[in-house]
Amino acid sequence: MPQAAQAPHVPPAGLAEVDRLVHECWLRPQAGHTAHSTYSGHTGDPAHTLHTTRTGPDRPLPVIVLLGRPGSGKTYALDHFEAVTEGAPVARIDFAAVADQRPHEVALHLAFLLARKHRGSKPLRFPRLLLGLLAVQPQLSLTDRAQATRELRRALRRARNRGAAADAGEGIAGLVETLGLSPVPGIDLILGVLLRSFEYMPAGTFLNRALASYGSSGPASALEELVELNRRNRTGIPADADFVDRRLCLAFLDDLTAAYARGRRAHNCLALLDDIDHNTGGTRFLDVLLRLRTERARAEVYDPLLTVASSATTQAVPGPCEGGPDDPHTAHPADASYAAWRAGAGTPLYDWWYPVRLRDLDEVEVALEASRFEAESARGNGRPESGLLPRATPLVHRLTYGHPWSVAQLHAAIDRLLEHTPEDLRGLLDTPVQGQEGAAPRGPQLAAAVRDHLLAGLTEGQRAAATRIAAARTPKAAVNSGLLNGQPEHARDTVMRELRTRLWLSRPVPEDANTRGGRGPSGYLRNLAALPPAGLPGVLPGSGGDVPDTTYDGRPVLHPWLRLLLLDELSGPPTGTEEEWRKIHGTLADWHHRHGQPLDSLYHRLALNGLEEVVRYFITGLRANDLRPWLRELYHVTAAPVYRAQLSDAPPPRRAGELAREHAPEAYEDRALGRPLAELCAALWLAGDPRNRLPPGNPELNYKIGAMFRQLAMAADADADTLLDEAARYAD
Repeated sequence: MPQAAQAPHVPPAGLAEVDRLVHECWLRPQAGHTAHSTYSGHTGDPAHTLHTTRTGPDRPLPVIVLLGRPGSGKTYALDHFEAVTEGAPVARIDFAAVADQRPHEVALHLAFLLARKHRGSKPLRFPRLLLGLLAVQPQLSLTDRAQATRELRRALRRARNRGAAADAGEGIAGLVETLGLSPVPGIDLILGVLLRSFEYMPAGTFLNRALASYGSSGPASALEELVELNRRNRTGIPADADFVDRRLCLAFLDDLTAAYARGRRAHNCLALLDDIDHNTGGTRFLDVLLRLRTERARAEVYDPLLTVASSATTQAVPGPCEGGPDDPHTAHPADASYAAWRAGAGTPLYDWWYPVRLRDLDEVEVALEASRFEAESARGNGRPESGLLPRATPLVHRLTYGHPWSVAQLHAAIDRLLEHTPEDLRGLLDTPVQGQEGAAPRGPQLAAAVRDHLLAGLTEGQRAAATRIAAARTPKAAVNSGLLNGQPEHARDTVMRELRTRLWLSRPVPEDANTRGGRGPSGYLRNLAALPPAGLPGVLPGSGGDVPDTTYDGRPVLHPWLRLLLLDELSGPPTGTEEEWRKIHGTLADWHHRHGQPLDSLYHRLALNGLEEVVRYFITGLRANDLRPWLRELYHVTAAPVYRAQLSDAPPPRRAGELAREHAPEAYEDRALGRPLAELCAALWLAGDPRNRLPPGNPELNYKIGAMFRQLAMAADADADTLLDEAARYAD
């Protein structure tokens, strides 16, 4: 049992809750015994003692599946668990780097890794699995009990000789890599290495002990079962192959259970299965494993294998898990615990899967990552820490909404950019991925490189369809308006499923000053209401029922970061054209108008530079007794995307004036009301893109927005204080 304290390993940003869940399941409490944990995660003490009153060590264990978009930190999480569990039995397989294996080949791979010597822990042994693997070797043909005994003894000696030769210097370089192939080559060498833990046990004794797991009535029936396994493995019939896989996986579990029954171990053994969605090998193994677990659970027999897998799609998880932002079949990290899984697993236990959806980083975590990156960069290049990266946190967080990999990419890009143009971040997403020092080749633009990474796994047709979906405020509107009708059939029929199961749908972000660079909490215009009361669509709880929220729509939207990147692709050269932009937004505006949704129609009219029409709509509501609904609608409409290719290089406050003069000329002539409203709409429109909210923390546009709100308050004599309060949110 490992006892030595290790240096603490702080969980990667955003993974503290998942770290606690895995630790809770990994630790193996024992009856009447104080379990000493050497887990060195961030749990208060780097190595602490857990006092438990549990009556026994055996308990059901979930298959924890970390679900996350590309770049959400799944692999970093497994790296962390591999590091903090050092000294206990742990095995890791990356299914993106191995062949599409049969379940028993995955079991062999895990057994080989778990049987390695671990500091302070007795190695695990797998006699039952080894005997079954000896029996199904392709070159072996078993016909009856007597012949099977002779052949198995011979195969055992041959494998032992190979293991001894490896010890003598024949070499086993690349052996672990061969475990990822199918069929596994040189399996006699692999078995020989595993048999080294039985090197002092006579062949007959080994066979007798291992045979105890086979058959139902002693050695004779056990040999008959091995003969049957050998026969089935040579037929080439899928049902026979499934039978062999199931039996060998059962032997694997029997070995683990027996190993833990013989001694006190503080921790369960840990299997880290990365990218199980990459091929069917991992999911087929888990399917067989969990069928066996369900059968054994009826007799309250459990195994000590804790499995933590990762997947970029919910399609790797059987059952109703569909990937939407409110999917009740996936756990949020903050709510995930062993008790929560056990409560939902059923009695008798039938649901072993525990999918946990990894979250994005909050703004504080982005700031901490910025400080860490800047400190590491300073150590590497010798420059003093400037504090510029932490100060850029409002921009980085609002662009990426905390997507972990993207945060790291933007920090690296800002670090390179600041070497040449200190504190000028206007062209951040246009910077090349690679540096430009010396003869270094110029890489792709950051936006294009990140977009390619995030959409990995989608076909070209699906990517094109996703770009059209991004133009709509909600994917549902894109589908219903017919935006995808001209796309290839496969892309049209599958893109929404792919975006949903790949976790790219999220809850809508409330539109208010918080999303335009102002101060204050998010959602204040909705009175922090999550949903309208049943039977009263759009009415805010706590509002007395007299202030309808005409902008409320709980339908899922594209993740804001992905949507921004797709809109960039659509809103200018080299991939987007103004003609296509106008056609798409015109289609959406007309569809919303036909279906009685004037605000969403105005939203797309504004995307077509219909600023004059927007000003006419909002100027009529300024004298209302309660301007909260007016504000909600204003923020809703001005969240429309901008065709970026039309924008000048002027600072955003000047751009707002240019847009007001060019696209709302009639309103601009009215100095008292029309002009400030036109400039306010234009400024809020630009402020919808975080790149126009510079410098971070004190955007230039804030002064213009606050000034226009104050000027409008002079004309809104019925509810001027609401506009003045809103202006204060943009004050320094």
